[in-house]
Amino acid sequence: MGMSALAAFLIQMPMHVPALGRETSLQTGPKAFLDIALKYGTDKVTKHQYHFMYGKYLQTLRSERVKVLEIGLGCDVPYGPGASYWTWKEYFEDVDLYFIDNDVECTHRWAELQWRPGTTVFLGDQGDPDFLEDFIEATGGEFDVIVDDGGHFMHQQVISLQHLWRTIKPGGVYFCEDLETSYFPMFDGDASSVDASKYTMTKHIFELIDDKMIFGGGTKHTMSQDLHSIECMKEICAFVKGPGVL
Repeated sequence: MGMSALAAFLIQMPMHVPALGRETSLQTGPKAFLDIALKYGTDKVTKHQYHFMYGKYLQTLRSERVKVLEIGLGCDVPYGPGASYWTWKEYFEDVDLYFIDNDVECTHRWAELQWRPGTTVFLGDQGDPDFLEDFIEATGGEFDVIVDDGGHFMHQQVISLQHLWRTIKPGGVYFCEDLETSYFPMFDGDASSVDASKYTMTKHIFELIDDKMIFGGGTKHTMSQDLHSIECMKEICAFVKGPGVL
């Protein structure tokens, strides 16, 4: 698939954007992310409790120049797209922000209303390896943070992690949200958790943990070789990249 089919676009249009408050963004700890996320209404904190994870791993990056990718603009949520966008824009002082989404109409409509400089949106399917490889070539990788809040289907979550892991900088972190879908049949999940015919994201994570625990043996997954750690809480896991082969 060539770049013409990739349908990446960088919106370049002048517009008025709301002033972003500084008091909240200068607080420390998980509560800072919570306050900002509540301000923009993202379900990362209204429905879930992801602020504990984001506050823990991202606080030290707030004053640095960071490159962030979020899979999923929010076109499929009731309150519409943009809540995560504004959250990241305020949380980080200097962010090069990327999104992937496959809803063409919604993405263009959102961009006309809310876009501001420093953001690039790629239109495509996160479960398509060819699209992901073209995305990597176009962006150059080197992401400090990747957040998968996309389609939540098992193949999408697994394929995205497999292909995008190498784009994470050493010391960077990859978050996968909404892991409860591993148990939802509508997302090709396994409600019983024991159906061998269903390969879910949580089963993939269990294999990565096995890789880290094997002593003196090989690893099943290539990414395990520079995977420093995995930390999970309710419905989300963080994968931290090490400085080299571990």
